[in-house]
Amino acid sequence: MKTGLIGAMREEILLLKEDIQNLKTERLGSREFHSGTINKHELVMCLSGWGKVAAASTATTLINHYQVDQLVFIGLAGSVQPHLNIGDIVVANQLIQHDVDLSRLDGFPTVESPFWKTFEFDVFPDSGKNAIQAVDKFLLNLRKGDYPNIHPGYSPTVHVGAIGTGDQFIASKEGKVRINERFPQVLCTEMEGAAIAQIGADYQVPCTVIRVISDKADEDAHDSFAKFLFEDISHISVELAKLILS
Repeated sequence: MKTGLIGAMREEILLLKEDIQNLKTERLGSREFHSGTINKHELVMCLSGWGKVAAASTATTLINHYQVDQLVFIGLAGSVQPHLNIGDIVVANQLIQHDVDLSRLDGFPTVESPFWKTFEFDVFPDSGKNAIQAVDKFLLNLRKGDYPNIHPGYSPTVHVGAIGTGDQFIASKEGKVRINERFPQVLCTEMEGAAIAQIGADYQVPCTVIRVISDKADEDAHDSFAKFLFEDISHISVELAKLILS
């Protein structure tokens, strides 16, 4: 199985390049795609950039040009629920585009891909199961002290649930309330996951999204996000990716 691994930013996944065997880099448009093997599993890795269009473009290239069998996204997110803390890990079982509103089209008949009317995409059961197993293994290794580059005090709680996606960095109480009112099931918010899930649904390619909580999506979000980004996320995401590929 060939995996397409996506991250929005360099700090989220690019450290994994050091572990790729038979590394080959190809530039398509403005993006570099790094392909090779890890643990004898084929991998193509790319930085998408921020936002839904960037993520969808990257996912489409991975499917059509590289013919990947599954899409995996690992990165940061902001919590929109009070019980999620900075550093916690969220494994998606559903991905929702929270900034799309087609409620005025309720009178139209039910439509299917590519004319989606509800932008809520369930994660394929096998993909979700594999992601949870990888995260559980990560926690076990973490407790054993197998990751010297990750802060020894890091002890995340794992949550499985819906992740919200929108073309906005949520950094206010009002923004969180707006998401909670429409989608109370959403645990955290980011800018790429549900766009990748939509492309996966179009092509029937499984999509996995794992997010590490970097901030509370409030007025302190920018500072919390930056602090977490430059401290531990590179090593956390790399270890999670390697376990998914193992």
